[in-house]
Amino acid sequence: MAINYLNSISLNKNELQQAVIENQPNDASAGASPVEGQLYFDTTNHILKQYNGTSWEEVGGGVETLTTTDGTYINLTPNSATAGAVTVTADLSAADGTASAASRFLTKDNTWATVPQGDISALTEGTYINIDNPGGPIPTINHDATTRTDTTSTDAPAYGGTFEAVTGVTTNATGHITAIDVSTVTIPASDNTNTTYTLPTSAGDTNTAIVSLTAGGSGGGGGSVTFAGTEDEIAITETTGANGTVKIGLPDDVIITQTLEVGDSLTVAGDSQFDGSAFDISASTAIAMGSNKITQVADPTSAQDAATKAYVDAATVGGLVYQGGYNAATNTPDLDSSPSSSIKKGWTYTVTADGLFFTEQVRAGDVLVAEQDAPTTLANWTTVQNNIDLASAGQIGIGNVAPGEAIDVSYSNGTATVSVEDSTATNKGAVIVAPGVGMSVAYSNGTATVTNTQTNSANTFAVTITDTATVTHNLGTKDVIIQLYDVTTDETVYADVERASTNTATITFASTPTNSIRVLVQKIG
Repeated sequence: MAINYLNSISLNKNELQQAVIENQPNDASAGASPVEGQLYFDTTNHILKQYNGTSWEEVGGGVETLTTTDGTYINLTPNSATAGAVTVTADLSAADGTASAASRFLTKDNTWATVPQGDISALTEGTYINIDNPGGPIPTINHDATTRTDTTSTDAPAYGGTFEAVTGVTTNATGHITAIDVSTVTIPASDNTNTTYTLPTSAGDTNTAIVSLTAGGSGGGGGSVTFAGTEDEIAITETTGANGTVKIGLPDDVIITQTLEVGDSLTVAGDSQFDGSAFDISASTAIAMGSNKITQVADPTSAQDAATKAYVDAATVGGLVYQGGYNAATNTPDLDSSPSSSIKKGWTYTVTADGLFFTEQVRAGDVLVAEQDAPTTLANWTTVQNNIDLASAGQIGIGNVAPGEAIDVSYSNGTATVSVEDSTATNKGAVIVAPGVGMSVAYSNGTATVTNTQTNSANTFAVTITDTATVTHNLGTKDVIIQLYDVTTDETVYADVERASTNTATITFASTPTNSIRVLVQKIG
């Protein structure tokens, strides 16, 4: 659906970017009763047309007469189009020769000639060089892809074994490999030096790992075998005799960088201590401390960390500690006449009977919280009120503001701000709303209803016109929005609109509209 403009549009010398002219297949589809200068794009012939007052014609006129002249060995043939683009076809007029297609070329005398073969009549293969079609016309030279093989030893590369190693290669002048030099390498036999032994674990006493050691190859008896260590290693000594128990001795100040797992029990003797950033005990049994304390414990950071006394004291100081009810009518217990110095910060009381607490009215259900140790004044307490009266036109209390017609309500720190908008607010709080200019406030059960008293008739105006006209809206300002629509099609239309004065507006059409036009005026502010 197109937007209807009933007057001219001025772009004030600005560009009309990425615009498309109306597309129609022919003159008849371009619309009834065209006017001079009207344009459309003919999608059948792909040309732009304009109306000259009596008929449609191509923009820029028809095709001019095109004359072509053939050149040397070139023939030019234009098409016979009377409209649109002109196409010129160029053809080669050189005569074909009699040579074979694989060896012809066009000479300057307009004939096809054979490519000369020269003095070479054949090529011969060389070392590692293969030639396909050596007699021509086009030989193909390839490198010999035959795989080179050399004798290698079948011995495994172990003690006393041998294997073949490449020690050099020979190439010709062109860089091709003509020979490969190899040499046999023998691995020395083992002299039992730096030999790796595998120590299997066999059956033995319960919870004891037994290592069977065999010295001097096969058949030897287990002797005393020592694995010498350094200060950063574990020294292992095998007791005399076969199948002895391996004992691990740790030097002083050993640092274990990974996990230490104890399968049975871990004993700390004498004055030995666990010292480190973390000590993880994964056993299911409890740790008996006797009468000893765990000291130098850091404050907890995770849910399963142990809490220190300092951490617990800091976390609970000032916390709410419920002490029971308080009768404000009889001051029982005594909180405001001569309160006990034993009252601590965070002690909390619930009011059970109405009365005065110091100078403040409190009611049953209110909560009193001590803000310091040994409080003696009202300022030392926080009163949490439970029974606050509902708000009314003259009473501050619990209430909320319900938006009326075209009213928006927002809240900030207990204050309701009312503005003329379309919105909804349901927040509740201790608020009171005073009506402003153009507003009325009504209360019912603690709810204040705010209504805009400035009716639509005081801010809007509407009238129907059939041609250019000046309308009188009497809204007293030029700050008005004016919109037009066709009363038959209900489509928005556009015309020249001038705010002639604070109470009138002039609507101008380039020509009389087909249908009546409805004028809508709305005051702003």
